[in-house]
Amino acid sequence: METVSIACAPNLSGIIEEIIDNFEDKSVSFELTIGENCNVYYQEILKGKKYDIFLSADEKSADDLVSLNLASASEVYAKGKLCLWSFENKIPEISTAKIALPDPNIAPYGKAAFEYLENTKLMDLVKNNLLFGKSPFEVSRLVLEHIAQVAFLPISFVKSALKDNNFKILENSYFPVIQKCALLSKDNKKAQEFFDFLINSKRSKQILNSFGF
Repeated sequence: METVSIACAPNLSGIIEEIIDNFEDKSVSFELTIGENCNVYYQEILKGKKYDIFLSADEKSADDLVSLNLASASEVYAKGKLCLWSFENKIPEISTAKIALPDPNIAPYGKAAFEYLENTKLMDLVKNNLLFGKSPFEVSRLVLEHIAQVAFLPISFVKSALKDNNFKILENSYFPVIQKCALLSKDNKKAQEFFDFLINSKRSKQILNSFGF
């Protein structure tokens, strides 16, 4: 049985598994590494860690790997959306709440959250109430442990990992989060086939759309 190893952005937790389940070639074994901020995997790849496919939460990381000749291709597989999520029944007013969000220095959705706060003129009101996490898992934990009242998170993560529909979609006031994947292996035929399935298949797109992409 051939193996395909995938390093995966955390906002695909619970989603990439469903895409894999719908991949027709059942002779392939998949090794998933998921949970860390995707910058961790990017740095690992630069240092020589071997994966066949890297699913990033941004576009620059995948493109840079191609430029460095560490990947043979990079393609857009999803366009992510930001939301406000709370463990409470009603989304709190963010101008007075403790707010959790991904670290904008390392996380694309954190950068998008900062853009939203700046463009909606809310940053001056909330800048002293911001709490940061390295990944969506850390951000959601701040809310679940009642350290923060509301969080900026990818819709995909809320619907898949948290299995919650108590969120407010933020459609505007930030640049869309374009997510690209990189094909790292040059000689794994099954990795190439799955890469193509992820990018081009109708079923893959249906699954991604169902989780808010």
